[in-house]
Amino acid sequence: MFSIQQTRVIPGLLIFIAGVLAGCSGQTGISYPESSISGSTMGTTYHIKMVDTLITESQIRATQLRVDSLLLAINQSMSTYIPTSEISRFNQSTEINSPMKISPQFAVVLKSSLDIGHRSGGAFDITVMPLVNFYGFGFKKAAAHLPTTHELDSLKRFVGMQHLMFTDSTISKDTPELSLDLSAIAKGFGVDAVSDFLAASGFENTMVEIGGEVVCCGYNKNGKSWQIGIDRPYFGEKPGEVLQHVVALSNYAIATSGDYRNYRDVDGTRISHTIDPRTGKPISHQLASVSILAKTCMLADGTATAVMVMGDVEGLKWLEATPEIEGLLIVRLSDGSFREFLTSGFNQFLVH
Repeated sequence: MFSIQQTRVIPGLLIFIAGVLAGCSGQTGISYPESSISGSTMGTTYHIKMVDTLITESQIRATQLRVDSLLLAINQSMSTYIPTSEISRFNQSTEINSPMKISPQFAVVLKSSLDIGHRSGGAFDITVMPLVNFYGFGFKKAAAHLPTTHELDSLKRFVGMQHLMFTDSTISKDTPELSLDLSAIAKGFGVDAVSDFLAASGFENTMVEIGGEVVCCGYNKNGKSWQIGIDRPYFGEKPGEVLQHVVALSNYAIATSGDYRNYRDVDGTRISHTIDPRTGKPISHQLASVSILAKTCMLADGTATAVMVMGDVEGLKWLEATPEIEGLLIVRLSDGSFREFLTSGFNQFLVH
């Protein structure tokens, strides 16, 4: 799962390229005013594009202040790197069966997380934090070795959604060691929240990106769907240097999970930041990248991690049985080349 951490690494695997005003699709030689906002959040960066003929500089500044405030509140709720955040207070608590009051936004993310977790058969599990920390992708210092069988069994005792009790306004745990990690879904929620704020502020044509997770609404400055690039999953390449595909999106979200930007070498073994909660081990299959299209970025974000855990065979089968979600799975072959698998509806979004 992705970690919300204070680094400049962008774990999302997307870049945005040329964007496009509603009702103008198909016209050529037309360009509408486009404004941009960018900043830092959740240990990465965000970028926003707004197409509007009436927006002023003062509106842009005011919008960025509101966006920064919104993202700060989300980080203060869901970042394990902030000791006073909601999630940190829950993780630090050793009280069992003692309900802790949570904010409405925290409850929304928890509800979606548990839903994806149950539907994926546990491939997505926000209680995986003890394992994430042990392998060095969390907020604690990593172990200098791979876990022994005994250590792994001990850690797995504290992982599992059955240990978490959740209502619309409270959470509690039945074991003191239970701790949560929302980093595989919080950025997606943040993208949705910013996109919804912009829509409520009257902006119909926007592109919002946080760490590679994207929501596109309306059209870009050329009156066409926004075009989003999907990286080819090469180790060491910068985002956007080599693209596997470009997709055209309007009123859709896309999120990508992969094995090639966030990893560690331990005992001579390269380990992925994506941990399989069912085995307690980093994934070791050949699935290199998963890009998910959905109506919300929160759903796309969590689903991308779930499929990354499953692998290409199980993941593709699960996606095909999951309505209103499309996916692109890229498998790394032994000779360094790639083979891709698409769900039946993904091809309609590709720019050929």
